[in-house]
Amino acid sequence: PAPSDAPLAAATDAPAGRPAVEDEEEYERPIEEPEPLGYGDLIGGHGGMTALLHAAREGHAGTVRALLESGADVNQVSGGDHTSPMLIAMINGHFDLAIELFEAGADPRLASAAGATPLFAAVNAHWAPKSRYPQQHAYGQQRHSYLDVMRRLLDAGVDPDARLEKHLWWVSYNFDLLQIDLKGATPFWRAAYSLDVEAMKLLVHHGADPHLATIKVPPRRLPAWDREKRDLSGVPPVPVGGPADYPIHAATGIGYGQGFPSNAHRYVPAGWLPAVRYLVEELGADVNERDDEGYTPLHNAASRGDLEVIRFLVEHGADPTAVSRVGQTTADMANGPYQRTQPFPEAVALLESLGSKNNHNCVSC
Repeated sequence: PAPSDAPLAAATDAPAGRPAVEDEEEYERPIEEPEPLGYGDLIGGHGGMTALLHAAREGHAGTVRALLESGADVNQVSGGDHTSPMLIAMINGHFDLAIELFEAGADPRLASAAGATPLFAAVNAHWAPKSRYPQQHAYGQQRHSYLDVMRRLLDAGVDPDARLEKHLWWVSYNFDLLQIDLKGATPFWRAAYSLDVEAMKLLVHHGADPHLATIKVPPRRLPAWDREKRDLSGVPPVPVGGPADYPIHAATGIGYGQGFPSNAHRYVPAGWLPAVRYLVEELGADVNERDDEGYTPLHNAASRGDLEVIRFLVEHGADPTAVSRVGQTTADMANGPYQRTQPFPEAVALLESLGSKNNHNCVSC
């Protein structure tokens, strides 16, 4: 531990940052020494932009053509975060220009320092929040859609399972209402998060692994249950670097019960049940899969009050009595357990009838 943590560790006879507990056998948490990345770390290196990168970022196709005709390197990455012209065009939703760069010799396999690839950026650009856009759907007037671009890239042999090395600062805006860390996310995971079955099928057709999870990172602050309680989930702890959230968690409503993703999350309208059905019935996703905090897909569906998905998951073997590490049941998640998260009485009643305990923990009631 760092010097400032040493007195705490000595006084509690527990790992730095972890409390001493009465029963160590029931509380075997791994020592998590790595520090979480600050916002500056997420952005990483910046600058080193060429004229071609500036033009590609803004979608100025004529300027891009003039620069390429004058000898600009179509694959010269930025000096800061190693973003290529094709990637920066894709990040900003300039699909036609990205195709033009590809046809001019751009390497679609070039990834940024954070592991972002044009394939990941294509699906993200379509579904990312777009509050700053003067016209949010202007990019839809292009000849090529994000799916067109994905097909071209996959047909060219790009890795469908390329994973992010760290969270991408540009995937959301304002105060990051999505509250998910994308380290380890694949293009398939991003498509699942948007309930985009068409994109998921395209990726699977080209060999994508539909079961890859994001990677657990150190927490920014100690969760309340780490300070006050034992792990009540009954499942083994997940160390930093282990699996965090699987596609089935992304497609059932990850984070909805703990914050405000619904204010910024964009997804296929009425797509919850079709996406979950595809993952479970066609790809074999585990309906009882736990994320790193012990939540199941049923917890997520409950937090949205989604009766259809709740019933579907239970019919396919989901355990309604599952408890998260913090001790929240599926009924608790439907009952507005955090400030300004909406309670869903019908979902609470349904889950109670299925055997879930209601701890009456509604904070928003």
